[in-house]
Amino acid sequence: MAQAMASRRGDRRRALILEAAIAVFMEEGYAGASMDRVVQRAGGSKTTLYRYFPSKADLFAAIIETLVAQMTAPIDHRAVSASGGLAATLTAFARTYLDVLLEPRSLALYRMVMGEGARFPDLGGVFFQQGPGRVATQLADYLRHYELGRATAPVELLAREFLSLVRADLHLRALLGVEIAGAEARSKAVSRAVTLFIAQYPCQE
Repeated sequence: MAQAMASRRGDRRRALILEAAIAVFMEEGYAGASMDRVVQRAGGSKTTLYRYFPSKADLFAAIIETLVAQMTAPIDHRAVSASGGLAATLTAFARTYLDVLLEPRSLALYRMVMGEGARFPDLGGVFFQQGPGRVATQLADYLRHYELGRATAPVELLAREFLSLVRADLHLRALLGVEIAGAEARSKAVSRAVTLFIAQYPCQE
């Protein structure tokens, strides 16, 4: 029991550090963010911080992993025989994906990577691998459970195509500060993406 309590305390501490780090990265950018600032924001010691995250790059990767976990939650444990089948699961996934993608902190992180990626090439690589790349990979893993009619391309490409349909131009408009799509616009984008995908690749369940 003592070990379980210590584990829960450790999880809470790690979550607090991540929340503090997100705020620091947003305020300072990747170049300006420092481990010292994260410690000041989160409290505790640098020893504790480095025990969880040995470097700033590791800390940034963990932030992206946290956002991706939120995006992919609807497909993480969904069985192939789940109620509603493929269309229902894709709809739930797409709604969560789009909502997280359009969160202020997600947009801020995207802008930071786009603005500083040229100076820090590894930053873009970590972001893509742990972010968009991982979302597409997890969706592809889910799609492999289904026989998709008329599909001749690799399933990874089908997953990326679906994500592009979901984003439509909503993500770009949000990144540029033009407009943050409301619930109705998001719902329409999701419905259209799922409808087009299923029509193009009818599922053999």
